[in-house]
Amino acid sequence: MSETTLYGEYANVRYYRLTQRGLEIGSRVFVRHLRGVFDKLLEVLEGYPLGLVRVIALSALDLRSGELGWIEVMVEGWDLSKALSHTISDIEFSLVDTVELREVYAGSKLVFGDLRLVFERLKRARAGMYKPRVYDVFVAKLLVRYNGEVRRMALELMEKLVELGLAGRIPLFDSKGKRYTDAYRAPPEVAYVLERYSSSFDMSHIRRHVLAAQLVMEALRKELTKSELLAALMGLGIPEEEVKSALEALYAKGVTSRYNEAGGPDSPPFIILDEERAKREAEAVVRLAGSLLLAP
Repeated sequence: MSETTLYGEYANVRYYRLTQRGLEIGSRVFVRHLRGVFDKLLEVLEGYPLGLVRVIALSALDLRSGELGWIEVMVEGWDLSKALSHTISDIEFSLVDTVELREVYAGSKLVFGDLRLVFERLKRARAGMYKPRVYDVFVAKLLVRYNGEVRRMALELMEKLVELGLAGRIPLFDSKGKRYTDAYRAPPEVAYVLERYSSSFDMSHIRRHVLAAQLVMEALRKELTKSELLAALMGLGIPEEEVKSALEALYAKGVTSRYNEAGGPDSPPFIILDEERAKREAEAVVRLAGSLLLAP
């Protein structure tokens, strides 16, 4: 099916994509190939930590449809701030119905001339992120994007899948049609195998570390309220006392204040005292989460 872009500096760029019938035929051909190399695929997966396989599989999960999509691991990773903001945004959009979002967009533009109602709706949707299953997908997408050891090993595994004919390296283009990086991609059939293979892996011990880093980074941007923190803790089953203890340790280092016991729902749960050290602490916690994920 031939289509043409209608935007950007490089307008009228022609590209091709498969029709639905083409996708069905392609899937059958691919599954036949996958069966032929299945034993070799298992040998490859056995050489990697189960947690790594789990996050690669979950990173392909579409929360809106509940189905596994394409695995994508970009060649160039992101710093923690960019990886967090993009992943949070992706999760928020996936938790809002598409039709509702269009209606909110139209209403916001009509009444206010901007997108304030869209941002408010997405922020409310974030509460749905703090369910164990959803948060595991958030953690997976974050760690595959963040420029750390998990992503490095994910790239290595994707290269092995390329050798088996189960993945490919493709260029990525921005909205102007300009190439900005490459990515490894593998189709949903591979994501399904990886998901089944790693289904026994429990990510509960990873969630609390990623949440701690996320909360610190959101406090840095002054986007965190006490009610949001408590909602996150309640959703993930993490005791409030655990946060208080962690903040005591950061307070002793001069990084944050103590926990804001007396503050109301809209007040900050803690205050960042040293921004640079807070960023380093958040990075260290994400690296710890990665280490735990990759442990034998």
